[in-house]
Amino acid sequence: MVRSLRIGHKRFVLGPGVNTIGREPGCTVCINDASVSRGHARITIDGDLATLEDLQSKNGTSVMGEIVTAPTRLNDGDEVEFGHVKGWFIVEAADDPPTTTHL
Repeated sequence: MVRSLRIGHKRFVLGPGVNTIGREPGCTVCINDASVSRGHARITIDGDLATLEDLQSKNGTSVMGEIVTAPTRLNDGDEVEFGHVKGWFIVEAADDPPTTTHL
């Protein structure tokens, strides 16, 4: 499964473990918008579970219109908002799973 955030016309692929969202250039998902904090939120991928946490951002984080105050499970198609920037959490089947050959 490939998990991603779609914001506008951009797709940000999320890897296993911690994925950071913010204005800081080193973030997994870098959003250049004044309503987004430098280190705004994080999405943690642990197997089939994806959770979103707000990192005490100034303008807040929401999922499906509900303010995030504790780690919140993400589901395919959930609308997320970081400050005033909307996006969607998407889960897709991998296009072509990698082939492994053992010798």
